[in-house]
Amino acid sequence: MRRYALKRTSSIDFKNCTYNIGMEQLFLGRERKKDLQFTRIKTSFEVLLPKMIIKLSKNPDAKDYKIRLSAVPLGVAIVLCFGIAANLILIVKGQASIDALVSISIPVLVFIGLISFELKLITNRVNKAITSYLKETATKIATI
Repeated sequence: MRRYALKRTSSIDFKNCTYNIGMEQLFLGRERKKDLQFTRIKTSFEVLLPKMIIKLSKNPDAKDYKIRLSAVPLGVAIVLCFGIAANLILIVKGQASIDALVSISIPVLVFIGLISFELKLITNRVNKAITSYLKETATKIATI
């Protein structure tokens, strides 16, 4: 994935990752002491999708990775969770009706849908990077 990433030295949580020109790079990446972080480069049409960050350990024994929301979508998720919790408490106390829970559930469902769509896009992009790397490697081996 490192080969297909634009390198950045600052945190990619708040970094703009939208580019509208045709690029060979698939990710925006940051190298830290213990890990590598990548996020998908988006077009301006995909700006509403939540940014997710893939974290790969530099430890050669590590075979796992982590995917997390960046800071802004994580804040949105926390606010939505507090909204659901507050509505549930008010319903139990009898101070609100079920309509209030439905009104907060719609944005929560939309947000979950956007997260699942972004996860599918990231999976496709990672698979594309792996396929491209394998083709390049196979071409180099064939020419030897």
